[in-house]
Amino acid sequence: MMMKKTLAASLLLASTTAFAQSCPVDVQNDIHIAGEQVSVYQSGEPKMMIDENNQVYINGKRLELDEIQQKAVDAYSQGVKEYLPKMADIADDGVGIASDILNEISARFDSKESFAKVETLIDDYSQKAQQKFYQGGEFVMPADMFENVDSDWKQEFEQAMKHVSIESLSGLFSALSQEMKNGELNFSELQEQFSELKVKIEEKVRARSGEITTKANDLCDSIKGLAEEEKELHRVVPALKDYQMFEI
Repeated sequence: MMMKKTLAASLLLASTTAFAQSCPVDVQNDIHIAGEQVSVYQSGEPKMMIDENNQVYINGKRLELDEIQQKAVDAYSQGVKEYLPKMADIADDGVGIASDILNEISARFDSKESFAKVETLIDDYSQKAQQKFYQGGEFVMPADMFENVDSDWKQEFEQAMKHVSIESLSGLFSALSQEMKNGELNFSELQEQFSELKVKIEEKVRARSGEITTKANDLCDSIKGLAEEEKELHRVVPALKDYQMFEI
């Protein structure tokens, strides 16, 4: 059970749910980023768009901006394009922890083949995590995203975690059985290997989870900054108030 609990803990530490629970920002409308374009969707339709030249369109009509308004739009658009896609990077880091632990296990027991199934599961989870954010070549942050992360996404994540943990145990037992069959270790040596591996994995989890926590906190601060900047943008460009992205 040690291996199951260790791998499960590492995945949980890296999950996006931790970010959602600690970052007090609500996403008010669906936000799409396609290349250099940022769009706000309502009822499945693009209602406001900032194009690659930072020109603003509301329901397809260009909004005339003065110099001060244009500067505010330029700065805000750049921040949205820079920070929001980093949510997907945090999900990638979570998958990276699982991959690192898998590599640690398989290298220690010299049995990559025994862990092929769990490697496939981790790859599948990585793809699903990316699909949460990228649709049709666009980055998409859904409205009420953090509420969904804490409910629907959490259930999906926990189910994936169980599958990965089960396959990890299966692979580990397969590798150890082969070593014992070959007379390469006895039971006491097996216990010693487990203890050493547990320490190494826990150290790796602590180090990597600390990195992810720092990234998540920094990103949260950046998004809170965007929310404050958006308030100022709405003061300068009142026409954008109906297309709010964030609220603290």
